[in-house]
Amino acid sequence: MKNVLFILCDQLRKDSLGCYGNPYAETPNLDRLAQNSVQFTRNYVANPICMPNRHTLFSGMYPRNHGVWTNGLLVRDSGDNLMHYLSENGYQTASIGKIHFEPDGCGAEDGSMESEELWKKKPEMNDFHGPFWGFDYIELADRHHGASGHMVDWFRKKGGTEEMFCSKLNPNDPETGVDPVPEELHSTAFVGERMCHYLEHIRAKDKPFFAVASFPDPHHPFIVPKSSAQRWENREVKPPIGTKEELSDRPMRYLQQAKGEWSRQGVKPAAYPDGLPESAARQRFAYTYAMVEMIDTQVGRILKTLDNLGLSEDTIVVFTSDHGELLGDYGLWMKGPFFLEGLLSTPLLISVPGYQHNGAVDHLFSSVDLAPTLCGLLGLEPSYYCDGQDQSPIWDAGLTETLRKSCLVEYRNGYGAKDCNYKVLITQDYKYVYNQKGERELFDLKNDGAERTNLLGNGRSHEYEPVMQGLLMQELLKTESKRPKQISLA
Repeated sequence: MKNVLFILCDQLRKDSLGCYGNPYAETPNLDRLAQNSVQFTRNYVANPICMPNRHTLFSGMYPRNHGVWTNGLLVRDSGDNLMHYLSENGYQTASIGKIHFEPDGCGAEDGSMESEELWKKKPEMNDFHGPFWGFDYIELADRHHGASGHMVDWFRKKGGTEEMFCSKLNPNDPETGVDPVPEELHSTAFVGERMCHYLEHIRAKDKPFFAVASFPDPHHPFIVPKSSAQRWENREVKPPIGTKEELSDRPMRYLQQAKGEWSRQGVKPAAYPDGLPESAARQRFAYTYAMVEMIDTQVGRILKTLDNLGLSEDTIVVFTSDHGELLGDYGLWMKGPFFLEGLLSTPLLISVPGYQHNGAVDHLFSSVDLAPTLCGLLGLEPSYYCDGQDQSPIWDAGLTETLRKSCLVEYRNGYGAKDCNYKVLITQDYKYVYNQKGERELFDLKNDGAERTNLLGNGRSHEYEPVMQGLLMQELLKTESKRPKQISLA
């Protein structure tokens, strides 16, 4: 039975990588991995924020079916995910880094094992290594800036101090800054080093493994070690798409977000009424590239460890991100109900040992497909509860037709009265957005890949909207939950 190494990033755009066409990125290790992988160019999230799509990646269910439909929800482990299923089939499962299956913010300490407050109050948590959501072994590091979970003890033993995370922030942008922390004590290095340690010293040698190396970056805040920032000072970066002045045909929330007004909790005073200053935006780009470069270095370290241990020929390697990042496109930043390609379409590399037909494919692929596809590649029948498609037939020589006709994306704000439900359908040529307020968007991806024109903007109609409405309804109906399993006719 083959092993699986699953490498996951947080908020990584696919065009932050050289293998996805960015000439300025420094990602030699991921570029080499791409050469030996099926590289998906049309891979879409099922939800554009962390917790919902992470649960989808590891279960094959849509957020409305696994129950984690937004961040900050605490649900019980039902046992319905890939880790439990692989354990039942003889695998050892492990996760190093950020899991984010449970809330990590304020108020979560009474029930969440990932709560930072819980770890601060109970130092003995450092001795807890699982089981957790089907993982036999875990080492946690959830924070995007600083140390958390198991990383705290690792950091201190290596001489780390709190002063190393005293950021020098950009006076024009509190989301951007530099830390005096050495790169070898950063959370990215923790994930790389500890995954290598797991492979070398902890995994059971008599079992196949499913091991997840989950990097907390390149998620905001855009804060990086000083040495990394210096390497990217004054270097050229890929410019964003469009400007905020081109948002006039989209729902008001887009322009509000470009001004720093929009949040999941509601509209707030504008952080930058005229848009983020160009100098601050330039720094965000550079520091994103710096974070991606550090991740690439650790990916290379992990892949070299696989080679040194003689495991490469028996290990499927997956690289992806839980969602993308708006990263300045049309003046927009971070994430939310802003359904641009930079946020929804993420990198996906799947390297299968011995496969000879690697390369880029434009088949539609969804986060719900990853768990059943991995089952197919491992010779296992996908679990009954999976909403996604097993796309392992792609690895059969000569398969040229796409298996999936459309991808469904869900989003809900949460926060009580501020909650708003959105559904998005993406086909090979079009993207359609509809929400509970009746706001609609339609983009011709074939002829307008930059999504400059909302065909339904400013009250316009379009002849193709009824077609997309019908396809959206069909997709919603056929992806209703399959749980619990039907065991009797009556």
